[in-house]
Amino acid sequence: MLLIALAAACERAPATAPGESAAARDTTALLGAGRIARLSSDDRAAWLAYVSASAKAAATDSAAMRAELALATVNATVAAPRVDADFTVTSAMTDAWLRSAAGVAYTRALLSYQTPSGGWGKHVDYSAGVRATGQNYNGDANSWEYIGTIDNDATTGQLQYLARAIAATGDTTLRAPFLRGLDWLAAAQMPNGCWPQIWPLQGGYHDAVTFNDDAITHVLTLLRDVGTSSAYAFLSVDARDRAATMLARGLDCVTATQVTVNGARTAWGQQHDPLTLAPTLGRSYELPGISGSESAVLVRFLMSLPAPNAAVVAAVHAAADWFEATRITGRAYDASAGTFTAKAGAGPLWARVAEVGTNRPIFANRDGVKLYDFDLLTDRRTGYTWFGAWPASTLSTYATWSRAHPHP
Repeated sequence: MLLIALAAACERAPATAPGESAAARDTTALLGAGRIARLSSDDRAAWLAYVSASAKAAATDSAAMRAELALATVNATVAAPRVDADFTVTSAMTDAWLRSAAGVAYTRALLSYQTPSGGWGKHVDYSAGVRATGQNYNGDANSWEYIGTIDNDATTGQLQYLARAIAATGDTTLRAPFLRGLDWLAAAQMPNGCWPQIWPLQGGYHDAVTFNDDAITHVLTLLRDVGTSSAYAFLSVDARDRAATMLARGLDCVTATQVTVNGARTAWGQQHDPLTLAPTLGRSYELPGISGSESAVLVRFLMSLPAPNAAVVAAVHAAADWFEATRITGRAYDASAGTFTAKAGAGPLWARVAEVGTNRPIFANRDGVKLYDFDLLTDRRTGYTWFGAWPASTLSTYATWSRAHPHP
C-alpha cells in the first residue's frame, strides 16, 4: 500500500522546497498509480519500486535544503548564478588550467552544486564561486525544479569534467563525487533501461523517456566512454563493469523505443511514454512524432559502438532507410527569420518532428494545436528549430559504417 501511495503522489504537483512558491507545471501523470496498476505483476513491482526510490531521493534533497534554510534563518532559496550555455568541457579547460588556482576553485564550485541525491542542475555559472547556504542547485529559475537532470548536458557534462580534473590533478578525492554521480545515473535509469529528463521525478513531460536535446544520447556516450576510454582508468573494474551493464540496458531502451509503422522500423521521438514507449508530448509545441534531429545524433552514437549487437545494427539500417525516405529538397529554411520557402537546388532538410505514419512535417504554437503548414506558426515561428540537415552527416558516416555492417 505504501508503494501505491507513493505512485499516487506522482499524480499531484511535485512538492516545492520550503519557502518556495509552486511553479506552474504540467502535472500529467505518466507514472501515476492508475497507469502502473494496469501493468503485469512483475512490471508493476519494478515501476512501483522505481517511483518509491524517486520519492526517497526527493525527500533527501528537500530535507537537505530545509536544513540549509533553517541554518541561514531564511524562508526561501537564493537564486543560483545563471549562465546561458549548456555545460561542457571546453578547450580552455586544459590540464594546466585545471591545476591552476582558478581551475581548482572552479572544480570546488562545481562540486558544491552536486545535489544530495548525486546529480546536477543546469545553467549554473560555476565561475561565480561555491554555492552558498540556501542557494538553489538550478540556474534556470529560483524554483525547486531540475534538481538533478540530464537536460542541457547537465550531470553527464559534470562527470566528464571531473574525469578530466582527476587526470590533470591526480586529486583522488574527486573520485567519490564522480561515483555519486554514476550512482545517480543508475538510480535514474528506468526499469526498461531508459532515462527521464529529471531525477528525482518531477512530473509532467519530464518523466518521459527523453531523447530531446540528445539527453539520453549524452548518458549513453558517457557510459560508453567509461568502459572504453583511458580517461576513466581511475575507476575500479567493478565501476566500469557497472557502467557497461547500464549501457547495455540503455541500448535495450533504444531498440525498444524505435518507432514501428506497419511493421517497419523508422526512427525515434523526442519523448516517449515510459510505460507504452510510444512517442508522447513534450512541451506544448513538441508534439508526439518522429524526430529528424535527435534521431540523427542517436544513430551517429550507435555507429560509434565498437561491437554493436544485431539489434543495434538493425536499428541503424532502419533509421538510415527512414532518413532517405524523409529528406526534403527544393526548400530553404531560415530559423532566425522564420521562413521556409521554395528554392531550386536547396536541401536536403529534415523535419524536427514528423507525423507518425505519414512522415509529414508537423508544427505547433504554444497552444499545442497540430499544424501542417509552417506559415501558420505564430508564437513558435522563431525560437525553435523546425528543420535542419542533421541526418546528412549521419548518412555520410553510414555509407562507410554499412560496409562493415551490410544492409540485409
